[in-house]
Amino acid sequence: MKYIRQLSPTRRILVILLAVLALAAALYSGILQQRVVNPALAPLDNKAHSVLQHSLLLSSASFATARLIDRGIAFVSEAEVGVGVASVKPGQLLKPLQDMAVRYSDLMVIAMTSIGLQLFLLEFAKLAALPLFGSGILVSTLLVFIGPASWRASSTYLLRIFIAVLLVIRIGVPLAAFGVAELSDWVLEPQRIAAEAALTGETAALQRVEQPVTNANDGSLSWLRQMAAKANDMFSAMKSFSDTMVEKLIQLIVVYSLQTLVFPLLSLWLLWHLGRWFVRRPLPQPPLQTATP
Repeated sequence: MKYIRQLSPTRRILVILLAVLALAAALYSGILQQRVVNPALAPLDNKAHSVLQHSLLLSSASFATARLIDRGIAFVSEAEVGVGVASVKPGQLLKPLQDMAVRYSDLMVIAMTSIGLQLFLLEFAKLAALPLFGSGILVSTLLVFIGPASWRASSTYLLRIFIAVLLVIRIGVPLAAFGVAELSDWVLEPQRIAAEAALTGETAALQRVEQPVTNANDGSLSWLRQMAAKANDMFSAMKSFSDTMVEKLIQLIVVYSLQTLVFPLLSLWLLWHLGRWFVRRPLPQPPLQTATP
């Protein structure tokens, strides 16, 4: 840049225009994106996409498990067991676990939304980030070197903004996704595996208990007897859910909150402040001209 400023105004404009035209040709023809940038960042993009797809699969499976727990408890809660002349609903004792399962399933919806947003940003970065923000970089560069001197400071800040946004979207987002996955695997994966294994084992009995099937030749009394038998089977299965199941759900809520919400938001916060520091750095001041006696 110092060499460019030392050129005469005519040569400076000519060099800047040639450089901008060459960069624009490489940018809009797709050569810069398809043959240089995307191949260079392909390993990082593939790793980030793979870990996000894995997290989405785990979140979907956890959502299905939470809904199964909720369905099982809701079915048992409506079953009445006769005790003498009275009847009770023992499934009501499992309401705290049902509430926790509902909260867990809601969190899984938020987690899947967060992962889907990150996948969208990855695809957007590969397809449109460079042409979109590269255009802003080209225009800002022309304004810095060819525009009026009064625009130079604003144009420089604008150029920094486009560079920072391009770097954050194209490199920062996949790098953050991969870093969050590696940190989660290192810190949170053992707790997640243990908690989900416990839930899967406990819900295996629930998957084997189905609603009774009504036949055309059976009366309503036979159907009610089947319903009572199924309710007893379901209640027996739900009794295996101990108080530790609430603890396992809390552990999973903490793990997925950190993995899909806290860690990604923290990484985006760090990227935001890094880009903000890059944009708001003081502009270099031209050297003072000393008068010769």
